[in-house]
Amino acid sequence: MAEEATAAAGEEHELASKPIPELVRRYTVVTGQGMLAQIIMVVLEGLVMGWGLGSHGLACVSIIMSVEYINLAFGNLFGTGVPAVVGNLLGAGDVKGASKAFSQGFWLTTIVSVLLAVVMAVFTEPICAFFGATPDIMTDTVAGVRTFAVLLPLTVIGQMVTAVMRVDEKVQVQANLMTVSAIVAICWLALSTFVLKFGVMGAGVYYGLSIGIWAIGIFWYVGGKKSQLQIKAADIKLDMSICGQILKIGFPFFLVQGATFIFNTVANSLLGTLGGDMGSLYIAAFGVINGYILYITMMVAQCFSYGLQPIAAFNAGAKAWARLKQTLSCTLKYQVVVLAVVTVALWLAATPVCAFFAGSDPALVEVAANATRIVIVAVCLGYLAMTMSMYFQAVEKVVVATVCGLLRYVIFSVPLMYLLGNMMGAQGVWIALVVADAITGVVSIALAMREQKRLAGLVA
Repeated sequence: MAEEATAAAGEEHELASKPIPELVRRYTVVTGQGMLAQIIMVVLEGLVMGWGLGSHGLACVSIIMSVEYINLAFGNLFGTGVPAVVGNLLGAGDVKGASKAFSQGFWLTTIVSVLLAVVMAVFTEPICAFFGATPDIMTDTVAGVRTFAVLLPLTVIGQMVTAVMRVDEKVQVQANLMTVSAIVAICWLALSTFVLKFGVMGAGVYYGLSIGIWAIGIFWYVGGKKSQLQIKAADIKLDMSICGQILKIGFPFFLVQGATFIFNTVANSLLGTLGGDMGSLYIAAFGVINGYILYITMMVAQCFSYGLQPIAAFNAGAKAWARLKQTLSCTLKYQVVVLAVVTVALWLAATPVCAFFAGSDPALVEVAANATRIVIVAVCLGYLAMTMSMYFQAVEKVVVATVCGLLRYVIFSVPLMYLLGNMMGAQGVWIALVVADAITGVVSIALAMREQKRLAGLVA
């Protein structure tokens, strides 16, 4: 059997020996520790920005969030590609090859993120105009984006390094880094907003610190004492075969973030047009829902997809098909149940939750709460596509992973928003998101069932 042939190579790894349900729960929970810190940070961020920066500051921050999606796009590109390659090599027992792949991935991430930061720092004003900054907010927006750009290399590297830590069985360390970064970042945001009065520039630093601190994880991979994976200066000369594999595997999640940007742009445009005199109010409501409520829900879903990644990558590399099959089924079941509970809680508490993020505007709170009760209904199904995308990346099925990554945001949501929006007005945009989530869930479940059948055949 293939599993017996690779048992010796993986005998020192818990990913190869511990029961799958236990691994899924542990990796999800430990990843959730770091995510919980990030969720708390986002909650406090909404409180500080909503009540401290005012409408002008929030408008600037909405433009900075577009840049944040670029940061996440590149972070996901390398944060999925590098650990998937490393995990497969570790699962196959090739520790030396895994170390070289990690080192190459580090230097590739560094070079690309530095170039990206330079472009953003030099061409800040036209970039801000492209993302929708109007003349009245341009000066402050440029200051915030340029500040964020300085810290951008650290944020991209940090996402990659902490993702590798999960494959390297250092899940507690990466969770601790996420926790510390959340505490430091939100303390800075409060200090810069209420005491130092840095305004939008302080928010730019906040976005950089919130993930950039994760880059401290680099020190676990220098010196040869804390891990078998090592960063070596010689690997700055990139091996195109390794880098190509990393980019191929990570590209689907890069597209997901690009899809998120398209999704945001279309939603804002339609709500502004279809909302008539209340267009800006609908856009503000979408900002509250998508920027905080759905974002927090997505982070809960990411606990499961990130927890699945190292288990799936390792066991795929080890050809442990039975364990891989069980990993997929356990993760999806746990995810649906937990997100269903979160959905019910948010539906019941929609008004106070929206009031927390929307500030003191009662009209905005009412519109946001009513829309939340619609939009939140089927997210427990919609976010299955994200986990399926992560799974297919881990087993190096790039085409299917890419399709899964685009299902919710582009393939279904965008056409449905145009269709139902033109039929029903702004209300149709909210309903379109529910329909898109439901269809995405059905397709994701069908893909999971097909994959389970394939793995069952390999086990037999």
